[in-house]
Amino acid sequence: MATAGRPEVCGTDRLHYEQTELHDAQLLAYDESGEGRIVEVFGDVATAEHIVIFVPGNDNGLGNYFDENRPTGPRASGWTLGRMLRTLGPDDQVAVIVWVGYRTPWGFLESFSRTLAERGAIDLARLTRILPHSAHVTLVGHSYGAVVCGLALPSARVDDCVVLGSPGMGTSSREDLCFAGNLWAALGPSDWIRYFPRVKIGRLGHGPSPVRAQHGAVVFDTGAIRGHCGYFADASESLRNIARIGLGRYDEVTRPGQLPPRLTASAIHEDRSILGTRECR
Repeated sequence: MATAGRPEVCGTDRLHYEQTELHDAQLLAYDESGEGRIVEVFGDVATAEHIVIFVPGNDNGLGNYFDENRPTGPRASGWTLGRMLRTLGPDDQVAVIVWVGYRTPWGFLESFSRTLAERGAIDLARLTRILPHSAHVTLVGHSYGAVVCGLALPSARVDDCVVLGSPGMGTSSREDLCFAGNLWAALGPSDWIRYFPRVKIGRLGHGPSPVRAQHGAVVFDTGAIRGHCGYFADASESLRNIARIGLGRYDEVTRPGQLPPRLTASAIHEDRSILGTRECR
């Protein structure tokens, strides 16, 4: 479901993974074609005992990746997660990879298609296979990024997969993920994604929500985060739980105490993430 005028990333345009530096950023991949793709590292993947790969959703590319006015953007979220990992595990060697390694959907309508997720999943899975085999690897997918993660799992080398505010995982069931590791899911109390259509017809739709009991994911607590883009809010229970999973401290992960409240129409209207041109600013 392409938008007129937007350049496509061809399925054969594979990312070239190689450690480089750009503007004091440590990169694993950098592609300026089209809207651009970038993979940044916080920490040292060569020595890390725990590696977390964060895959964001809609409306991300080189044009806004380094924008310092995006407090919930991928770079800020990755940095905040890395800080929490170091806080909870001061004696652990950790690294966070922010993976904007695919052409993300632009806007709400384009996010119904799985085409971009299917293309991105190939490069994402390949990255997991070239990381140090001794490391504990966790995939974290937010929003449409959860679809990319779900489609990458069958050929990825991953211990844990965490999905946040997921519209689905691109499959009809947990069995279709072909994933023997730990699957975790969270849905914030005011996240509008709960109203995303749970269909899967051809390449449209992403299947059932992973927070459903039938999907087999372990649902964890987010605390009182706000909207669709608050999962990495500083000091939140959501951020702490993501870090606990990334460190392999499963017994410390907290579960929801009660069902999240339903959104009112006015609350949805106030959440500008669904109404604006950018999903997470």
